[in-house]
Amino acid sequence: MSLRGAHWGSRFSGKRREPKMAEQSAAKNMILGFRISELQALLRFAGRNKSGLKHELVSRALQLLRTSCSAEILKKIQDLHAQRNGLTPTNAQSQQLLSAPTFPLHSSEAALNARTSVPICHTGKDDTKSKVRLTKLPFYEILDDLMKPTDLVPTSSERIQENQFSFTLTEKQREQIIAGCSKNGVQSVQLQLRICHTDTEFMQEDQYPPYLSVKVNSRVCPFTSYFSSNKPGVEPKRPCRPIDVTPLLNLTSRGANYLNVFWGHFTTRYSMVLHLVRQHRVAELLHKLQANETRASEISRELSKYLIRKKLRLEPDNDVTTTGLRVSLMCSLGKIRLSVPCRGITCTHLQCFDAALYIQMNEKKPTWMCPVCDKPAPYELLFVDQLFLDILKECEDATEVQFKDDGSWSPIKPDKQPQKNFGHKYSIVELEDSNNQFGNPANGKSDMDVIDLTVDC
Repeated sequence: MSLRGAHWGSRFSGKRREPKMAEQSAAKNMILGFRISELQALLRFAGRNKSGLKHELVSRALQLLRTSCSAEILKKIQDLHAQRNGLTPTNAQSQQLLSAPTFPLHSSEAALNARTSVPICHTGKDDTKSKVRLTKLPFYEILDDLMKPTDLVPTSSERIQENQFSFTLTEKQREQIIAGCSKNGVQSVQLQLRICHTDTEFMQEDQYPPYLSVKVNSRVCPFTSYFSSNKPGVEPKRPCRPIDVTPLLNLTSRGANYLNVFWGHFTTRYSMVLHLVRQHRVAELLHKLQANETRASEISRELSKYLIRKKLRLEPDNDVTTTGLRVSLMCSLGKIRLSVPCRGITCTHLQCFDAALYIQMNEKKPTWMCPVCDKPAPYELLFVDQLFLDILKECEDATEVQFKDDGSWSPIKPDKQPQKNFGHKYSIVELEDSNNQFGNPANGKSDMDVIDLTVDC
């Protein structure tokens, strides 16, 4: 009997694999169409964590299908699919082959991955290259490009898409990453994933697609997202940040690293890029800004004087003549005295803001908008105003300065309110003090009494 079973298995071993792969492919499509309750039921059945957003549950369920696929898991997926669509288990099994994924045959890799039910693996081929340009990030210096801008290509008609990419670190890149880890655990050299819109006309900022989920070497990569919970398919409104995938890299061997990107496909196209970067701190950017401005100090002085003359210029059609211009020496960000006065080179106002506070604010939330005129003021367009720097050094107790039409200036010191003393003596009286006489002239008191209304009776 065992020999007949062995002969039967050897005769049909090549044909028995195809139904299994077809079942896994159909089960994947069923999972992508599940609602949150069905995803939670599947994860609960498998003993996995069922908490999190929908894109996290989908990613967890697909990982379960790839790593722990068993007959019981497939049966549970088919039952949940049948319950949702009102089908009997027999009809559900007959329809699983009809929902097999279809891949666009834009490369030979697509046909191979369609057979093996593995997402397309891009390795930097020309057919997926993109010409998008991403904005420069002042806090990150690009050391090397591990992957040029590459399009995220939908592989099926399903709402949740998945692409897989592979890349290999060179010996120099691995050494840079290992050497970039300090003793306190701060990683100064990082491998960053950046995702943006596929738009080649303008410079693109980081933008997450809906339901974004990233896995590196089969491990989920955490990142801060601001997705709307009640509006499906909506992109985050807050500024998105690059995703640091460094902790999940394979640094012990020369083998390939695998990156899986899951996203919601809602007609908008996206591109991604992998950069090896070195992170800079606020003090480094501030020192760089001051060093650059030292060589152009005279230019900044002349620019400020030109703005003063322009703002105090007499208009022939204007009945009001401006003889002075008052400018504050306080920073509008921290409401403190300026230490490193700066502004954007495209700003048309004289009012400065503190460079250290501005850079520190944009480290936490990178908007790079001028706090005075609310216009773009990126780091590369900032300059230190040497005229205001000289004023701050000369008058240490002034909060404002007034510029005259000839370019001269004079400090305006805050008015100190003198304390008025009328020579009266005051005594505090509590309301529960029944023996007190409120200013009774018969007692011969000439002092003014004050009643404390804050005392609880």
